[in-house]
Amino acid sequence: MTRRKCKNFVCGSVLVFMLLMTSCFSGPRAVRVELPKIRQVHATQAFVHASVIPMTEPDTVIDDAIVIVEGQTIVYVGTDYERIPVTADIIDCSGMWIVPGLADAHVHLLFNSLDPLLFLANGVTSVRNMASLTDSGRDDARFAFSDHLEFRDSIRRGEVLSPWVYQASPIHEARTGQYFDRALYVNTNSAQAGKEAVQEAYEKGFDYFKIYNKLPSYAFFNIVREAEELGLPVVGHVPHEVSLEAVLDSSSMHSIEHLTGYINPFGKMKFSPDRLDAIANRTAEAGVWNVPTLEVWKNIVAPEHIDAIDTDPWTRYISTPNRKIWSGSIKSFSNLIKKQVEGYTILPSSHMEDFELIVKALIEAKAPIAAGTDSGTLNVVAGISLHRELEALVELGMTPWEALAASTIHAAECFHRAGEFGSVQAGMRADLLVLSSNPLEDIAKLRDIKFVVVQGVPYSQSELSGMLDQLASANYR
Repeated sequence: MTRRKCKNFVCGSVLVFMLLMTSCFSGPRAVRVELPKIRQVHATQAFVHASVIPMTEPDTVIDDAIVIVEGQTIVYVGTDYERIPVTADIIDCSGMWIVPGLADAHVHLLFNSLDPLLFLANGVTSVRNMASLTDSGRDDARFAFSDHLEFRDSIRRGEVLSPWVYQASPIHEARTGQYFDRALYVNTNSAQAGKEAVQEAYEKGFDYFKIYNKLPSYAFFNIVREAEELGLPVVGHVPHEVSLEAVLDSSSMHSIEHLTGYINPFGKMKFSPDRLDAIANRTAEAGVWNVPTLEVWKNIVAPEHIDAIDTDPWTRYISTPNRKIWSGSIKSFSNLIKKQVEGYTILPSSHMEDFELIVKALIEAKAPIAAGTDSGTLNVVAGISLHRELEALVELGMTPWEALAASTIHAAECFHRAGEFGSVQAGMRADLLVLSSNPLEDIAKLRDIKFVVVQGVPYSQSELSGMLDQLASANYR
């Protein structure tokens, strides 16, 4: 039987966003919820008698340590108890472990207003939000967030309880017609349009410039030149018209998302397996970051398995309209395979071994990897999904310290914010996790959260879960 050409979808590519925005929505209205304000605390706090994993050197632990926080900043980490100011609030962490707050390098704040609290309840204190709404998308009722830049800035002003958000621009590629969602995409179909788009994103204050599958090569190369001049990192999907080798040879992308360029998630790897080690070594030499997002590929399953996530207790904080969007999107992929659309032969969850081979090779080559999940899309629940991603990275060859680094100190480098967060040392932002167990023994012990410190303010996990229960009960029932 002749395989049909794909007319309405991008063939052989990562279609998460396009299908999410088009195939299942004309669309459910998001439930918008006002998040709590950040709590006021004493100006100086001392976390004492903790085992601190500073993430400055592999497997280093400071026993019976103090972490002194003033405002939103760590001012001292060590064992000199005479350094504690007499006016400090003392928080006893005997028998506990302190690590930096976690970072998810690929999220989408779209449909669920409670995602910021879900992140915090699971220890995630920084996120890279990988697509902004366009100007025309701000009033779109489908989305729980109306203005991503304003939301990011409100967090920086200390006005809302949330992880710190680092914001990518709207998505740029060449697209028109029925399946072009103007709320999220910008039609960037020429070299000049690419240059102007970078300038506009820079002027508006976006942290990254997001590119996608159908970006023409001539626009891509103009974008990366202009972005380099302005110091704006280019992130996203390797465009179809640009080879992975060209990206690696020029180090023209700061980060590659979802392993695009390495694999067609609905087909097979884009090069023979015997070249994998060489490609991984080239990636390491280029210094280009990868954010594999294994979690999202595992969740693109056959329709009869979509509701398997109901066993996860955190899904009770996902609204019914949000779940319907996810389910419809996941079913769409199976429909493409049934219709034998070109580029669609297998669901990603059915050939995870190919994704895992690539990640194993990248780990062995010591290529830069940051942990991200694609949360907010396709049954990937904010917060808890990052723990699963980290556990998968350990299964594929990382040590627990390396996996923790992929969501702390290395993630900060991927975010282009190495001087702001990601380690427990003086001068860094006071984003911390206080744990009841040692994650260097077992990365799964990162789930044993006692306190989350964000913006210098400690919250117990039970307190954050209580906020979620209250807001979900009032708005999602």
